[in-house]
Amino acid sequence: MVFLLVLVIAALGIITGKVILGKWINHLSIYCIIWSFLICLYELKLLPYVNVPLIAWLYMGAAFLSFVLGVVTITSARNRYQNSSLASKKSNINLSIFADGGKTLKYAIIIYSIIGLYAGIQNWMVLIKLFGSIPGVLLHGTDVYILNSQGGGVKGVVPFISVFGYVAVFFAGIYTAYRGRFSFISFLPFIGVIIKELANEGRAGMLFALLEFLFTFILFRHMLKDKPSRRFKFSKANAIIAFIILIAFFVASASLVRLARGGSESYVGENTGLNKYKKNIFITPTLYLYLSSDVGVLSKYLESGGEHTEFGQNTFLTVYHVLSKLGLLKRPPDYQKGYYIPMWTNTGTYIRELDADFGISGTLLGPYLIGLLATWLWFRLFERKNLYAVVFLVYLFLIIGFSFLVMITRVSTWSISQILVLLSIPVLERISVNKSEKQIMKQ
Repeated sequence: MVFLLVLVIAALGIITGKVILGKWINHLSIYCIIWSFLICLYELKLLPYVNVPLIAWLYMGAAFLSFVLGVVTITSARNRYQNSSLASKKSNINLSIFADGGKTLKYAIIIYSIIGLYAGIQNWMVLIKLFGSIPGVLLHGTDVYILNSQGGGVKGVVPFISVFGYVAVFFAGIYTAYRGRFSFISFLPFIGVIIKELANEGRAGMLFALLEFLFTFILFRHMLKDKPSRRFKFSKANAIIAFIILIAFFVASASLVRLARGGSESYVGENTGLNKYKKNIFITPTLYLYLSSDVGVLSKYLESGGEHTEFGQNTFLTVYHVLSKLGLLKRPPDYQKGYYIPMWTNTGTYIRELDADFGISGTLLGPYLIGLLATWLWFRLFERKNLYAVVFLVYLFLIIGFSFLVMITRVSTWSISQILVLLSIPVLERISVNKSEKQIMKQ
């Protein structure tokens, strides 16, 4: 019954999104797909998960309805005032960053990727010095993970430079969409990201990069296709092959992280169907736990009466960390409290963190504002057609994409990479335009 109800609601949400937003891939459809998949995966009970209590269903339902209400608020306002100059005004696509044919952007991607690669290599050099060799690092994967989970990362690593890898990922997304095919430049930024995440025994950074690239690519293609031109056609065969390679590469890397961390793949009471995947490299009980356990953690969190955190401590964790470095307050923990469901795990969807930060008002107002802003930016993307709308929308999509896991704004990568992208755009546009003008003058 749960499966049928969830799938019906998801289908209605996806169809509604297509009708009111004009594209099949939009923020409402992404929310519906992610959450329906999450809930159905949990309800399969391939591990002996706790039953979802009524209060958890109410919280998830309230968050979803608030998100939908945010979407409807903007679309309703637009329908009412569609004859106004603001609603009807459209502008040409601003592609000054490609004024020189994309050469400046290509070099920027290479430079940012090299910085990201340097960050990954530096992580490995510090760890090799600590554990003696690459095999030594891999054998101490659990220790490395614990060092990172204690906050501040491994000592001796220059902080934040790895974020340039995610800046490169964003620009690789628009470069690939504009050029109409995948190339080595499309994949270059991921090398540094994966090397860094392998050193840190992490997987969230890989998922962040993958979703960032996909959302950037899709949204920029949406903007280009709004003004049809042969110039912006894309090779579907090239895209399909490239996406398969990209996802396979990420799954393999994430599996290597799991092997390095060690740990048992056996859980008491696990389903016999899941049991046969214990020795599988890609599909494992741990992967199933990672993808499906968040609803159970949310349930346990709500049943326990919640947690006490400072105002916005999870949502604005990066700000708290900066203030702690200035000595203005004590550094909050990087990782959340774990719950036994009956396996220990600690991520409980963005609803848990919004509730811990702001109470029930956070559960209602947070999704509403996300839906509201995403929808406003969605229409602005097609009306104003500039890169800034793409940037803000991509990072809002990342909040939605990670909503099944955490409130991704708590991760410094989300805020710092966004700031660096915004600062880079006018510089790259100016350089590209200057190069184009000089080329014209030479002719």
